[in-house]
Amino acid sequence: MKLTEMYKQLILILTFLQMGLVETAFCQKLDSNKTVLMDVGDVWHKIKSKSYQIDTTKTKIGVPLLTILPGFGYSQLTGFTVLVDANISFYTYKNTNLSVIKITPEYAQNKQFTPILTTSIWSKDNRYNFVSDWRFYNYTLRDFGLGGQTSEDVYNHFSYNFIRLHQVLLKAVASDLLIGVGYNFDKHFKVKSIDDQLVTNASDYGISTSAVSSGIVLNALFDTRRNENSPVADGWYANFYFTQNIKLLKSSSNYKSIYVDFRHYVSFPKNSKNILAFWNLNWLTFNGNAPYFDLPSTLWDTYDNAGRTFIQGRFRGKSMIYFETEYRFNILRNELLGGAVFANTQSFTSFSNQQFSKLLLGYGGSLRIKVNKKSNVYFILSYGAGTGGAKGFFFNLGEVF
Repeated sequence: MKLTEMYKQLILILTFLQMGLVETAFCQKLDSNKTVLMDVGDVWHKIKSKSYQIDTTKTKIGVPLLTILPGFGYSQLTGFTVLVDANISFYTYKNTNLSVIKITPEYAQNKQFTPILTTSIWSKDNRYNFVSDWRFYNYTLRDFGLGGQTSEDVYNHFSYNFIRLHQVLLKAVASDLLIGVGYNFDKHFKVKSIDDQLVTNASDYGISTSAVSSGIVLNALFDTRRNENSPVADGWYANFYFTQNIKLLKSSSNYKSIYVDFRHYVSFPKNSKNILAFWNLNWLTFNGNAPYFDLPSTLWDTYDNAGRTFIQGRFRGKSMIYFETEYRFNILRNELLGGAVFANTQSFTSFSNQQFSKLLLGYGGSLRIKVNKKSNVYFILSYGAGTGGAKGFFFNLGEVF
């Protein structure tokens, strides 16, 4: 989830840290070799009652596991912001992947409103996967122009409304392999430059007051993760989207796009619970010009995570490649607290010759706090720095990837 120049949940985080430091007082053991897992809820109940016995039962089929995280923050662009981040996870059937619904309404002082709903719902035996990405933005952003050589000091302010309706239905054709079709609709309207004149190369590409991308999607998915909230060792994920946007479906232009997302997770050291995670994202547009704000851009992937360290929209181009590696580890035996270190790099095609730019680097560390052990959801606070002096705090409810 996007977050730049924002200091969210500081009081809450400090409280969680204090909770973690008292692990030895709260640690409940099943036997001499196994420590009972804990989350924030267990800590809260332990504080209220020393006789509280930590729940060690397994997740029940069909029972929704709700995790809600209220937040607040501040940025120079939006002013004060309040939000509610919700994760609803459940197993529809036995031996089926965990279904996840994420809801994030956010409201800012400058009247920005960005409700987002994403879903990944699995049917019995993982025969079908129902994937949604619905959102509405009343939004303001900084735009730095096209390519990877743009300056952080040269930008324009834009405001717009944005509607996204992405829907895909996939059917299993082999174990963990699914193929499907869908429809993508993106509309930016009431687009307005807040500045007197455009100072970036955005004007050379062309920006209209209203633009639509509308197209048919062909999708292939390979997914061995059983819980997307917190993938474990030996997990593989590969997602391929091909979208044909056409004027016949009211698209502003005819163009094609390919979105390919690869992820892999290994245990390091071997047989430990520490995870070394790898992520590669390739996002290409071709055979026509996409509307400007539908071009590949930093932190504009499906879950607004590709390029943390930089502000959303910091880099933009007709094509984008992205790599990230993260090492996740437990700090406490009961997994209440953990940490991570990460490094990423991204590159965008230039406006003039469509050649990829130099690699743009980002790196940082994260604090991980388990807020729901049943669905294995962590609250993750990251701080990163990168090329050109970029720096900032970012947070997620669930893994970044």
